[in-house]
Amino acid sequence: MSFAGNLETISLPDIFQLIFSTKKTGLLVISKGDIKKEIYFKDGFTVYASSTEERDLFGNLLLKMGRISKAELDKVLKEKKEGKKIGSTLVEMKLFTREEIMDCLRLQIEETIYSLFGWKDGEFNFFEGKTPPPGSIQTELNPMNIIMEGTRRIDEWAELKKILPPDDAYLMLEKIPQLKTEEIHLSRNDILVMANIGSGKKMGELLKESSLDQFLTSKALAKLLQMGLVKIGEIVKEEKPKVDETEELIKLLAVIYKHNFEIILSNLKDKMGSKGEKVYAETFQERKLDYPLLSGLINGREGELCYELFLKLAKSLPKEACVHRLIVNFNDLLSDYLIIIQKYLGKKMYKRTLSQIRIQTQNSINSKKQLALKYGLEDEFSRALKDVR
Repeated sequence: MSFAGNLETISLPDIFQLIFSTKKTGLLVISKGDIKKEIYFKDGFTVYASSTEERDLFGNLLLKMGRISKAELDKVLKEKKEGKKIGSTLVEMKLFTREEIMDCLRLQIEETIYSLFGWKDGEFNFFEGKTPPPGSIQTELNPMNIIMEGTRRIDEWAELKKILPPDDAYLMLEKIPQLKTEEIHLSRNDILVMANIGSGKKMGELLKESSLDQFLTSKALAKLLQMGLVKIGEIVKEEKPKVDETEELIKLLAVIYKHNFEIILSNLKDKMGSKGEKVYAETFQERKLDYPLLSGLINGREGELCYELFLKLAKSLPKEACVHRLIVNFNDLLSDYLIIIQKYLGKKMYKRTLSQIRIQTQNSINSKKQLALKYGLEDEFSRALKDVR
């Protein structure tokens, strides 16, 4: 059972509860922008995690914990064989025991998941049956314990937000602090945050550059502000560049139609093999005269939508009519493709495909919710997909 969605509509605890209660084995991928986090499960338990975010990387975690020096890490990365995980290399070089790596791995999994509790949105996909990369050291954690701690952090976040300044506020160390407490007890995290602020830094920059995750950085900063060791300077306002809404809308449409056509082609290929590809391409060729606007955007042989050509075509159309013309033409073609699904694969597969397209479309719309609402995209696609018979 694979599934997908957006954190705006399904919460992280609900996803974990579903995987744990059904004892699933597989890979949960959660992404937002350039950041992607992967969490592997075995029989419902968390066994491995990885992330493209720099602070989540295993080597950086060891640096943050003070378990390894920068020179040692550089040496390990140099010695590490291609495709081999850093944990295995550390054990082979006898810098860590396997048990020590297991402890650090548990912490990495926890920190990777905790960081997701700050995400208000993000795409998620669960791929059943996928296992961790070969050679990776695995552990076993009860995801519900992690969720309990994550939920506690959410409650603590609410209190921290009352103390913390906005992202554009400038932070400075107090040169002559007027201490608000009689005794000073600074943790390693507190000292790291003070060092990061240095001669001054904006709140947003601190959160981005800190070797700690956002929660721990914010918690340390709140403590330093309350103690009087850090002060808030002037708020530095930055002018946001004006966004061309039409251009953003066209990019969104390109993503929606590209993904939807890929779903249809994939289902035809899965059920019919090469014949499915042929039927898909022939359907477009038969209707090419009806859709002159689209003829240059779709590969005639394979029927694939070219994202770059889509954007190029949009720029050549009159701006006031561009979006309307694209939607009308592509929705008509989408209807034709759904008709061939029903014709060749039957009503059950047609309904499944329609459901997949609705979910994919909604996920894409959620990524640009305000823009989509302003231009009525949800209603437009709801009508288009509802009217298909």
